[in-house]
Amino acid sequence: MSIKRTLSVALQAAAVLVVVSLVVGQFLGQPILLSYVETGSMQPTLDPGDGFVAIPAQIAGGIGPGDVVTFDAQEIQGGGLTTHRVVEETERGYVTRGDNNPFTDQDGGEPIVQDADVAAKALQIGGGVVVIPHLGTVAMGFQSALDAVQTQLAVTFGVRSLQGTQGLAYIIFGLSVVAYAVDWYLNAGTRDRESRDRSRDDGTSVFAILGVLALVLMATATAAMVVPGGTQEYGV
Repeated sequence: MSIKRTLSVALQAAAVLVVVSLVVGQFLGQPILLSYVETGSMQPTLDPGDGFVAIPAQIAGGIGPGDVVTFDAQEIQGGGLTTHRVVEETERGYVTRGDNNPFTDQDGGEPIVQDADVAAKALQIGGGVVVIPHLGTVAMGFQSALDAVQTQLAVTFGVRSLQGTQGLAYIIFGLSVVAYAVDWYLNAGTRDRESRDRSRDDGTSVFAILGVLALVLMATATAAMVVPGGTQEYGV
């Protein structure tokens, strides 16, 4: 494989990983490699739609004042993942605030953030967050289009499993199979055997990555459905 082709495949694979990590992270409610902000609460550090490298809390190391973390909020905008900066560490946990907010999240009614609430920490170099401009804008547009496609396919075929994370896995796997078949067909009649073999080897890498990602997604979705949700107590 030539250097040019290797770089091309590497760039395609990177693009696939970026898009899939963002979309799957949104489906699972857990940042995977990359994440982004949707509001202006972290300006000027992060503008709406900007992305950042999300280091999972399990491997991010200690958390302290100045760190930008993604945590599972209970009150902010009705609850859910929120990315704000830690401004103080207390015996009870972390006090957080958006860089563009005049008061802390806890002043607004959000409980003290515990270690268990933190999903990821933003990568910082030289004291500044590593920002990927407009990454979230692209991801949100892609996700919106994907949601529409999944809904249309589910309605057309009458299969609800085409929605959600499992549906995403089916679609990615199907696209990888179709792309491989098209690539094989287009090359079959125009090149000799050696050329076809070389071309197929060069062109299959990204399709293989898509297939593997789809299998991982299906395994993740299946595991999420079969793992017990935990003990619950009901009062009457």
